[in-house]
Parts: sequence; structure tokens; C-alpha cells
Amino acid sequence: MSAVDLELVMPTLLTEQEIIDAVSFVNKASVEDEMSEIVTYSKNMQFIAVSTDVSAREIAEQYEGFASYIALGDTDGLLRFIRTDMPLMEPKTSDDPLLQGRSAVAFLSSTCIEAARKGGLPAIRSFAITQHYMNLANETSNEEVAHYLVLPMMLELTKAVRKEGKARTHPLSHQAMNYVRSHLSQRLDGDSVANALGVSRKTLCTRFKNETGETFAAYVRRVRVERARRLLDTTDYDIAQIAYQTGFSSQSHLQTAFKHATGLTPREWRIREIREI
Repeated sequence: MSAVDLELVMPTLLTEQEIIDAVSFVNKASVEDEMSEIVTYSKNMQFIAVSTDVSAREIAEQYEGFASYIALGDTDGLLRFIRTDMPLMEPKTSDDPLLQGRSAVAFLSSTCIEAARKGGLPAIRSFAITQHYMNLANETSNEEVAHYLVLPMMLELTKAVRKEGKARTHPLSHQAMNYVRSHLSQRLDGDSVANALGVSRKTLCTRFKNETGETFAAYVRRVRVERARRLLDTTDYDIAQIAYQTGFSSQSHLQTAFKHATGLTPREWRIREIREI
């Protein structure tokens, strides 16, 4: 890759090392410091899954997660979320990898802009950042670079919110959602989460329901099932491992909650996915 090409993929706020570290982190790989290695790493990028079978609800549930970190300006939290909630889903729009990569950047930009707006970043600034990445995606003929741009676009918006966003108080429900997604394998009853957030259990549960229309307990169950479903689809972990990683007290507890939410047991879900493949 030429020096000119490298300059094109460099964002405004992120350093070269920040990009290298981010790609390495979400891919759980070790990296060297050379900027020229970035595209090589992108060949093994695991955090994007293109599927015609992904439902709008599944995408919305996952995007709710990463958007909350953008709105808070939490770059570390965003990377942890992507790494633990992989793969990042997007609908298939083209059989051409280059066009699909460009579509991914455009598709994600609207969600990122709205999240940055909630974080107090002026709309004109959010638009400028996302437009920059869409332009880069449209200018490159390298399909790997086009798809690679998704991660630095999200990171740059998150960093911009932290540096430039107008100070504002985020709803308690927003803080609770972030806490849940970051501690999903742990005990997450109303008392423990309320204590972590410095409020009473009654305050947490009442405000969460008022702000979201969903009870706190129902939200925790939904996110746990959502994560379990993704692990079933993308790993070969056994059911007991998935129950542990998603915070269910037992394998039978996971099976009960999963069947209630999806109509299938975890094993039936995985068999169905294998047959469809």
C-alpha cells in the first residue's frame, strides 16, 4: 500500500497506533507498530458479519449497544463491547465485496450520527466525520480498506464526543444499560447494579421503566438471550459455557429463558442455524 493510500485512511483525531491497537484488540491478535500492517490485519477482521438472514430487530438490539458508548464518548467501552459482542452485524446489500464495504460505512453512519448527537456533538461535526469516511470508502478500490473504515469511523466519533461534545447528563437507564452490557457474565440484580451506579434499587427500577418502557429485569434477560444467540451462531462453545458467559445461573436457566424468548432451546437454535448453512 502506498504512502498516499495510507494518508487517505488516516482519520482526523485518531493516531496511527490507536487504529492499530483497536483492530488488534477486537480481533484478539498481537500486532507490530508498522502502519503498513493495518490492511493485513483487516484481512482477518472478525467483527463484521454480512448476512441476508439478520433481522432488523437483531441489528437494532446490537446497534443500541455500541451507540450507547458513542453517546458517552467511551472509546474503551466501545472496543470492549465490539470484542465481546462480535460479530457486528450488517445486512447483505451486494455480492460485490467492495460495494458491500461501502454500504457498511454508509449503513452505520446514520446510527453513529444519532448516537453522537445524543452525546452533545454538533450535527455538522458528526456529519463531517461520517462523510469523510464515506468519501474514503467511495474513493478506494480496495475492498478490505472499505470494510476496515467502519471501526475507525466509530472510534473517531466516540473520541469527538469525549473531546467536543457538550456536557450533558445521561439518563440513569443509559448508564444502567452500559453497565449491564459490560458486566453480563456477573450477577446483575437490581440491588447490585443500583449500588454500582450509586442509587437505590427502587430509583433504578422506577426510572429505568419510565425512561425505556421496559423493566430492568426484562432488559437484562433480553440482552443475555441476545448475547447467547450470537454465541450460538458464531462460536462452537457448548451450552454450559454460553450460560456462564452470559450470566445465567445454570444451563437450565439459560434454556428456559432462551426458549421463552425465541420459541427454541439453545440446542434447537444451533441445529437450525447449521441446517440453514
